[in-house]
Amino acid sequence: MIRKCTGLDFHTIHAIINDAAQAYKGVIPADRWHDEYMTKEELRHEIDEGVEFWGYEDHGELVGVMGIQPVLDVTLIRHAYVRTNLRNKYIPVVRVFLT
Repeated sequence: MIRKCTGLDFHTIHAIINDAAQAYKGVIPADRWHDEYMTKEELRHEIDEGVEFWGYEDHGELVGVMGIQPVLDVTLIRHAYVRTNLRNKYIPVVRVFLT
């Protein structure tokens, strides 16, 4: 099920982002990589700046998130993350925004 995330999902969103970002460790230049890829403060800042998170639930568990942000007459996809154990599987979060 795809749904809009709420404040109650904040810690889960944070965990998904940092779990999924591990795929980029070694790809992102070392001077830009940190082990906590996105801090809670950075996530809060993103939300305060208008990024709205939507998520995909599988059997009642939030497993993927997408952050979108309306800017002028377009909507930017700012973040798209899926839990590591579901990487390379079909998660329909992106599909909803592209159709």
